Amino acid sequence: MNSSPRITDLSHFGFLRVSGEDAGDFLQNLTSNDVRHLDENSAQYNSLCSPKGRMLASFLMFRMDGDYILQMPKEMVDRVKQRLSMYIFRSKVSISKVELVAIGLSGESAQALLERLPQSVMGTGKVDSGIAIRLSDSRFEIVVEPENSAKIIENLETQCEKSGKSYWDRLEILDAVPVVLPETEGLFVPQMANFELIGGVSFQKGCYPGQEIVTRTHFLGKIKRRMVLAHVDAQIEPSPGEEVYCGEEATGTVARSAPSPGGGFDILAVIHLENLESEIRLKSGAVLQMMPMPYSLP
Repeated sequence: MNSSPRITDLSHFGFLRVSGEDAGDFLQNLTSNDVRHLDENSAQYNSLCSPKGRMLASFLMFRMDGDYILQMPKEMVDRVKQRLSMYIFRSKVSISKVELVAIGLSGESAQALLERLPQSVMGTGKVDSGIAIRLSDSRFEIVVEPENSAKIIENLETQCEKSGKSYWDRLEILDAVPVVLPETEGLFVPQMANFELIGGVSFQKGCYPGQEIVTRTHFLGKIKRRMVLAHVDAQIEPSPGEEVYCGEEATGTVARSAPSPGGGFDILAVIHLENLESEIRLKSGAVLQMMPMPYSLP
């Protein structure tokens, strides 16, 4: 990673605000992670699953002004809002789209740019009328109300190199952080996408849609596919949901991709573990060159 700090406009993310007296219990009963452990000083990855345990959405969740904020790709916001709204019934819960400004801050020297940045990964802290979330050792996100964004952006732009969405996407890919997109909705049990390895699943909480299958998969250890990090020297960027092959047989699916600075693309793909040591390729013929994962696979 480039050691000089970079600032990234994260306007490709959208947000839902879940508020009301029953908001915490409502989310606790629907999502894969333990919402009871989420407070004003922490963030968590979380997901919605189908009754068959397949991920229908993934998001970063944190608290602002006492409410729960769900951050996800913009194209997923209406889908998630609709799914959550189906379960409100008589709960004292309000679900609304909210306009927030998200700013990515990355690089080995990013920590020194703002005071009071969180010290622990997935910790949060208040900064300039907003919050900062530490996503990794050298990657932060700052979320502020639109009216408070100009000052902080102006301050950071004088100290940072600007980068775009594909740069941030690649950082997430190198951190092996999956994201559910419309093309991959319903394809993966959380463990296939290593979601429990980044803290997105609690196996101690109560029931939620798909919980029985997700928990059984964990305790029986019967997971045949896992997400891996790879590079492909392809001419055309692999698409989420695109199949990958071992010989003539499909053996997995591209989860996400981003351009690599040296050419080609870095990708996350969910593949059958039995083919992990074999040659895996795209339909175009480009071979997946496996890269070291940032965390250990079970």
